[in-house]
Amino acid sequence: FLRQCLDGFVMQQTNFRFEAIVHDDASTDGSAAIIREYAAKYPDIIKPIYETENQYSKRDGSLRRIMNAHMHGKYVAYCEGDDYWTDPLKLQKQVDFLESHPEYVMCWHQCRFYYQEEDKFTIDYPMNGIDSITSLDFLNGLSMPQTLTLLYKREALDLKAHEKSKFVGDIVLYYMLLMHGKGHCMGEVMGVYRIHGNGAWSGANPEKKFLWELKARMS
Repeated sequence: FLRQCLDGFVMQQTNFRFEAIVHDDASTDGSAAIIREYAAKYPDIIKPIYETENQYSKRDGSLRRIMNAHMHGKYVAYCEGDDYWTDPLKLQKQVDFLESHPEYVMCWHQCRFYYQEEDKFTIDYPMNGIDSITSLDFLNGLSMPQTLTLLYKREALDLKAHEKSKFVGDIVLYYMLLMHGKGHCMGEVMGVYRIHGNGAWSGANPEKKFLWELKARMS
């Protein structure tokens, strides 16, 4: 999956400079070799971080501290290694929106779901017609943005509070951002969310998902 993800980064066409910080969390599946290959071919874009000890499993904020320390741009976008961007103008479109709408601190777009085991795409991810957000009601149900679709203003995030949060998922991040402005859902489909049995979220059982969601809302 990783090559498809990295291809989505290097194909981006922008009128500004951007970096893709690619974090290898002490993987054992050959991912580091692929990252080195892309970093050598696209040194101005791919900025790798190689760990000798897995940080995600610590659940102590170390992964967020490491990533936050390497993020220096005005805007931040996410894409996990099994998902990928499909629109070469994704970053440009999202940055253009936030630049022209200073009251917004985050924006996201629609995506498609790809079921790996069935080799099947779903219809475009439904966002229930949401445009602008002034409350946290959108965090319930299918209208929650997928990670790969998000772009936000880095200055809107309290880095210290984010790093100290005991919950690793996205809900806390969205909450912290929306404390400082509004969010906007773009109607275009610009990425793919991959569903497979080994995914950290899509592969989790319903009980585990419920506990993660509950912990997020209590944090």
